[in-house]
Amino acid sequence: MKRMPYLAAALSLLLAGFAPVPVRAQTADGDVPLTPQTLGDALSCRSRDALEAFAGALFLAGDAPPWMHEIKDDKQTEGMLGLYGYTLAKPAMLLGEPVDRVYFMQNWVVTLWPRKKAEAFIAAHHLERAPIKATEQYYHFIDPESGPMLGAFEPTGNAMAAMLAKAFGGEAPHSAPSDSLFVGCNYAVASQEMFLDAARQSDAIVGRKAHEIGEAVAPKKP
Repeated sequence: MKRMPYLAAALSLLLAGFAPVPVRAQTADGDVPLTPQTLGDALSCRSRDALEAFAGALFLAGDAPPWMHEIKDDKQTEGMLGLYGYTLAKPAMLLGEPVDRVYFMQNWVVTLWPRKKAEAFIAAHHLERAPIKATEQYYHFIDPESGPMLGAFEPTGNAMAAMLAKAFGGEAPHSAPSDSLFVGCNYAVASQEMFLDAARQSDAIVGRKAHEIGEAVAPKKP
């Protein structure tokens, strides 16, 4: 399986370089029923099979359950790459907390909460701050050897804007902390040690990619 591009990994807060969760089509009978309960299992880091089932239905079959509706023109997530959101007519539960919207982004399945609610969740479930300067992310590995990882992170549109400003020789726009955070589960197969090693390298990776973009778009000397 192909490695994820490091730039997308750094800016989308994925586990850099690790294989994404496979997307599988549902069988005729459906191995996992597409219900709010099973979506809650995926959000709560209890079921990789549930994530695969929803991803297969949404992105291979193009057949969302009738209680899920695609989000269009979401201002809160503007500028993010590879993010797909849905509102839920029937709420799912994230470790006991009701969820009325959900987002998929490669290995992530998350909801978007106001910062205060997300910070209370982070404290209650003992998430720690990841060593990433470019943006804010928290983690707690269910299994330190292979995941999955309960996580929270801020929308990364500002991080993309900052990287592009640097690439074109400008100043990164000033931005206050986001008033919301994504919260949910990352199912990439990786150890906590591997994740932290990738996180420590992410800022250097973004810097190198910004430099490469700047060189690529610079006028060529005759």
